[in-house]
Amino acid sequence: MNNSFYRAALLVAGSLTLCQPAVADATIIYEQSSASQKLTTTMQIKSGKIRFTPPDQSNNYSIYDSINNQLSHVDTAKKQYLTMDEKMIEQQAKQAKQQMDKMRQAMLDRMKDMPAEQRKQVEQMMNNHLSQVDKTQQPPKLDQKKTSRTETVSGIQCSVYEAYLKGIKHSELCMTEPDKMSINKEDAQTLVKMQKFMKHMQQIAQSMMGTSTATAELKGIPLHTTLYKEDGSIALNTRLLSISIETISSNVVTIPADYTIMQIPGK
Repeated sequence: MNNSFYRAALLVAGSLTLCQPAVADATIIYEQSSASQKLTTTMQIKSGKIRFTPPDQSNNYSIYDSINNQLSHVDTAKKQYLTMDEKMIEQQAKQAKQQMDKMRQAMLDRMKDMPAEQRKQVEQMMNNHLSQVDKTQQPPKLDQKKTSRTETVSGIQCSVYEAYLKGIKHSELCMTEPDKMSINKEDAQTLVKMQKFMKHMQQIAQSMMGTSTATAELKGIPLHTTLYKEDGSIALNTRLLSISIETISSNVVTIPADYTIMQIPGK
């Protein structure tokens, strides 16, 4: 091999090395604040998984697996865990609805022997609660629009969106594109997948309970979100505090081998 060919080979190898995306894990911290409290939520992202610990929880955490699209809830005190995917959640919702139907039918049977006034009260209660499960409710429609305003949150620029419900300001979100999150592409896509999974879970839960809540459409990753009360005061403020790029142990996003599967009540 002559020297010129050798130098060319080294140059190409060096260029390829520089072009390789940095493989690193990420820790993201959000702060939630309201009039009564201020809490933080930590998310640790590694290899397509996200571990997040709810505020004020020392014995519980969750792991989202974007590869299998599963969510596991882990109880460290009991050394137990429960893993759910979308199919399992839908089955649970279906079973819950069947139980509600049985409860309603049992109540209807009992109402036959009730005095008229008591029967009227029970009917009103059922109209407010049990009968709602049968209705396919559409979420209240939000009028959401992108404004010309931008913010810089923890060094990342985001675009501000406003959402209105029946003319009243419902929320304000500052969102950025996944590739601007200062984390590698895989971690950013894992965040996006988790957002979609959580939204679907919320929809299933609402259909199970016969409720429907207005939610803003996520056009990116929210860095700063403000929810408003009807009187215009702030109900909840969520803001990105920090992003750190660091190596996270695989144990952090892996359920310990000696943990057992949590038994679902009624199973």
